Order: sequence, then C-alpha cells, then structure tokens
Amino acid sequence: MLGKALDAFLDSPLSGIVPWALMAILAGPGRYEIAVWGALGFSLVVLALDRRRNIPVHVLEALGVAFFVVLAAVGLVASRGQKAWLEMWSGEVTNASLAVFALVSVIIGRPYTTAYARDIVPPEQWDTPLFKRTNMVVATVWAVAFGFSASVGFLGDVVYGSTDNFWTGWVLQLAALFFAVAVTEFYPEYARAKDAAHAHHTVPSWSRVFEWLPPFVLATGVAGWLLATASSGVAADLVIVGAFGTALLRRRDLRARVT
Repeated sequence: MLGKALDAFLDSPLSGIVPWALMAILAGPGRYEIAVWGALGFSLVVLALDRRRNIPVHVLEALGVAFFVVLAAVGLVASRGQKAWLEMWSGEVTNASLAVFALVSVIIGRPYTTAYARDIVPPEQWDTPLFKRTNMVVATVWAVAFGFSASVGFLGDVVYGSTDNFWTGWVLQLAALFFAVAVTEFYPEYARAKDAAHAHHTVPSWSRVFEWLPPFVLATGVAGWLLATASSGVAADLVIVGAFGTALLRRRDLRARVT
C-alpha cells in the first residue's frame, strides 16, 4: 500500500486530470516548457505508481502522456513566433481538448470516469443504473468545468491579451476545478444515499459541494491584495466575505462534533 491518501488519489479520476490542469494553469509567457514537462512528468509518475499497484492504464492517462509528449516535441522545434503562440494558447487548447474528450465519452455512453470507478467498485455493480448514472454525472461536470475554463481563458487572451489575467487566467479556472473536484467527491455518496433513501439513509446536502467556496474567496482576496491584481476595496470585500463564510463553516463543524 502506498498510503490511504495516495491510494484514494490514484483510484480517482483526479489522478488523470491533474496533469491537464497543471498544463492549463501554468502555461504562459516563459513557462511553456515548465508547464509541459511538469505535466508530462506528473503523468509518468502516475503511470509508474499504477503499474506498481497492478492497475491497468486508463485511457485518460495514456492520452495525457501522448498529448504532452507531442506538445513537448513541438516546443523543441518551434520557432520564436510559434513558441509565443504556444505560450499564449496552449492552456486553452489543453482545457478544450480535455473538455471534448470528457464530452465525447458521455455522448457515446462510456464516461471516462467509469474506468476509475471500476477499480474500487465490485463488478456486480458495474451494470447497475446507479453506477452508470453516477459516472455520467461526474464526467459531465468535468466536461463543463474544462469547457468553462477554456472559454474564460480564451476570453482573457482575446480581451486582455494575456494568459496571466488574475481573474480569467487563475481565479475562474481554479474555481471551476475546485467545483468539479467537490462534485466528484460528493456525488457518488449522494447518489447512493438517495437511491437507498427508502432504507432511512441520510441524504447529504448539496451545500457540501460549495464548502470550498468561502476559503477560496478569502484566499482570492488575500492574493489579489498581495499581488495588486485587485483594487484594495474589492480585495477587502473578498477577505471579509471569505473570512465570515469560513468562520461559519468552522462553527457548524464544531457544533456537529459536539452533537
């Protein structure tokens, strides 16, 4: 065993998605090689760990390695002008490619998350409506998240002429990623509980999907102030709202522990 946390990560679609997210978020002026080789290196590490655990290679991981190898090779032979284009648009190309992959897998009725779910779910559940519906929902959320990231990144590149705009290049894309992660962690439990509601199982609230939001708003305000990418007024408002929301979450958790 590699540790419960690492095992859980490798059993999750996140292990295949993280390299794509790294490439999409890190790519920018002067960072193309760092983004590509970082994403490729992460992908190879995941493959090596899966091999150590005797887990079959998933399509998303193999596609990621091939995609980043191509980008790395193109970067090695690209001219200065071509490199500038890659630095500007490779993040959006990455997001759009993954969005299309996830969407196609849903359209053909074979959501890419199914391969990961089968690693941890007993075979007798693979053909159940609950299993199929859960994977369709999770894969669709990821398709929407990466499609959204590609759209706001493209908007930032066109409107602001920069991949490093604080809002379109970082905040909104990270928010989409965190939302998709939250749904990935929440929805399987929710679907199982709702399916067994007749057995008096407690159905978790959808509010759990947004528990990451207050700390994220707080961090955004702090980052915007430190980096001078947001006005002092906006940064202060974000910090206040985020801190208040985070405090409410902690208070709720403390009450839950007491009861």
